[in-house]
Amino acid sequence: MTVAAKTREFVKNRPYVSEALENNIVNMSRLARMIQKELKLESGHAVKAALRRQALRLKNSRSLREETVLRQLRLSKLMMIDNLSIVITYEEFEILNKIKMKLGDLHYVYLVEKGSLGKIQKIVKDSLCLIHEDCAAVIVNSPEQMETTPGVVWYLTSLLSSQNVYSLAFASCYTETTIVVKRSDAIKSYEILSKVIG
Repeated sequence: MTVAAKTREFVKNRPYVSEALENNIVNMSRLARMIQKELKLESGHAVKAALRRQALRLKNSRSLREETVLRQLRLSKLMMIDNLSIVITYEEFEILNKIKMKLGDLHYVYLVEKGSLGKIQKIVKDSLCLIHEDCAAVIVNSPEQMETTPGVVWYLTSLLSSQNVYSLAFASCYTETTIVVKRSDAIKSYEILSKVIG
């Protein structure tokens, strides 16, 4: 493997380095020395040259990717559902829910209306793992092309996390993306997303 290929691989496997290169906010010489040391490479100059080429490729690629994502998000619609709870169990149950997901062989996750939580707790009592109360779901309904548009999930989660909104659950399938947040973050989340959606 050449120095350039090793450098590209290093950057590709570290999203924070890619982002710093894309935004031109990294000291190339220091990063090159760090990569040279970590990968035990001989030429720091070759690493720095590879980083410069990679930064240019990443900038061009990111700008096209973001443009495509934003174009799809502008065609999307935003909706919010309040008074929800997340119930996580060790076994599967037939309960009224808005979303049900199986996480491997260990857990089942249900998004349920808060009003039905007491009844559900009785049903799942011995198999209950965790409950998140006082949640809200922000739902993004998008055109069909969104399903094959890379970077949508990254963009939405980055947008929220950069403004200190923690997603308790996230599901994206076909044309619908559901982000579950604390109820106290619901309005903030809606306002953040509404600036780019619709």
